[in-house]
Amino acid sequence: MQYVSASSSGEAVELLTRAGGKGVIMAGGTDLMVEFKEGKICPECFIDVTKAADMAGISADGERLVIGGAATLTQIARSPLVKRYFPSLAQGCGCVGSLQIRNSATLAGNVVSAQPAGDGAMALAPLDPVFTVCSAGGEAELTMGEMYAGFAKSRVDHSRQLVKRISIPLPQKGEAAAFYRLELRKSLSLPMLNCAAMVHCEGKTVTWARIAMAPVGVGPVRAAAAEAYLKGRELTEAVMARTGELALENANPRSNPLRGSREYRLEALPVIIRRTLEACRAQLS
Repeated sequence: MQYVSASSSGEAVELLTRAGGKGVIMAGGTDLMVEFKEGKICPECFIDVTKAADMAGISADGERLVIGGAATLTQIARSPLVKRYFPSLAQGCGCVGSLQIRNSATLAGNVVSAQPAGDGAMALAPLDPVFTVCSAGGEAELTMGEMYAGFAKSRVDHSRQLVKRISIPLPQKGEAAAFYRLELRKSLSLPMLNCAAMVHCEGKTVTWARIAMAPVGVGPVRAAAAEAYLKGRELTEAVMARTGELALENANPRSNPLRGSREYRLEALPVIIRRTLEACRAQLS
């Protein structure tokens, strides 16, 4: 078993290439090491990117917020830039696991782990992020939907690829985003349900909306029927309630003995979507 620390994304990709599919990228390692101990993965080389200079930090260039692939959840949750532009993302990242986990885990890893209800991934989903993924073939840009290959399966192969950065368009006038989590306890627990939304309004009229929800399918699931209904309407109590009901058309939750039955989740989902939209409306008022 070999451990190597890469100083850049380019060096990490080179090390992956040399490993010939037997190496693996490690940032926080909070999910990776569990899989390793359970024997689900058996790499010959761990390639640590926590010291990769071009994968660190959080910055804004006037058009986009850029989050490094090695930026931890704690760094994101506490970042003045993130709190200024996307407080819902800071909130979601601050809900993952415990403080000790957030000090190591990354937002990129929260997405690549492809768990259906990752709080960081959920808060990120409606913000229209773009992921820069590096491999021996160069860089490619993937949307949020393109990051998921199936239930708990990522399109990013961490034995051959890595997420260098995440870019998010900065919010414009009339835009607001919110995150909501339904939980059994505040830490060290996956949510029973979570939801995030972003809306753009001209005056009081919604011109577009992006609503994501989980765990009701593969990764953060977009509530397409609800989004279509909301366009051109005002965020009244009746409209938000109906939007929550329509979200059920795109939701297919499973029963879980620890986090709620399918029936309970179907009853609760419209309520948390309404509350998420209420939070968006409050920001716009």
